[in-house]
Amino acid sequence: MKMKKILFSLFLIVTVSIAEAQISKASLSPQVQIEQNVGVAKIGITYGQPGAKGRPIFGALIPYGKLWRTGANSSTKISLDQTVSFDGNTIPAGTYALYTIPQKDEWTIIIHKNEKLWGDAGYNQSNDLVRFKVPSKKLNDYQETLLINFENFNANGADLVIKWEKTEVKIPVFVDSDALTFNEIKEKVIDADGSVHPQTYFDAALFYYEKNKDLSQATTWLDEAIRLRPEAFWYKYYRAEMAYTLSDFTTSKKYAEDALAAAKSSTASDYGYIAKCELLLKEIAKKE
Repeated sequence: MKMKKILFSLFLIVTVSIAEAQISKASLSPQVQIEQNVGVAKIGITYGQPGAKGRPIFGALIPYGKLWRTGANSSTKISLDQTVSFDGNTIPAGTYALYTIPQKDEWTIIIHKNEKLWGDAGYNQSNDLVRFKVPSKKLNDYQETLLINFENFNANGADLVIKWEKTEVKIPVFVDSDALTFNEIKEKVIDADGSVHPQTYFDAALFYYEKNKDLSQATTWLDEAIRLRPEAFWYKYYRAEMAYTLSDFTTSKKYAEDALAAAKSSTASDYGYIAKCELLLKEIAKKE
């Protein structure tokens, strides 16, 4: 027992000595973390960001045809809070490692189920969720540090872009935002068990309105939102706009005038609704 205590004490001394001997210094490949809303999904990416530093990268430092961690240090991580599609491949919600195999004209993209590896050490292809290929292209402008981000947003997706040195690849990301939103409306409004917040009614009504789906139902929800929160003049403005769309110009005028009066008397801000109401009233006058 005495010997165990001595050995344990020596272990603590060595551990403390090693910790004290370590020097804090800036990483040459700092870790980058981004979190981006793509459609209604939230996508997080974590990667080590190396610099080219005058070195040839693809086909040299990063050989063609070989597995790459798609960054520096630990493997690059992708986290999803919803099911999304990467270039037509379904990826369930979860956290994954992103590996790639660069080639001159195309890259193999690998979504790997084991995200805990250091780089590609211990990589096993049997743990790949999906593999697919996307074209690569030559950049006109030089990209000194590896950059992974999103571009070309739309309501249902974006492009996941990888750029470094003179090379760029784009991975189309699709999120079925409409289906997810319809499901959420069904859960929180249509099948709601208990009271519904006025903003929830408003959001549901506006989504139906934007999608031109069952405007009668959208009107009912918006009326309920106004009943629960009559001071919200922006609710009344959209009720006027919805009535205008349905060619009910008398109702549209009533709500537009109510919204305009409330917006003008607002002690905070009119949030641009004075101008919106005045423009809508001019359009209504043309129909009278």
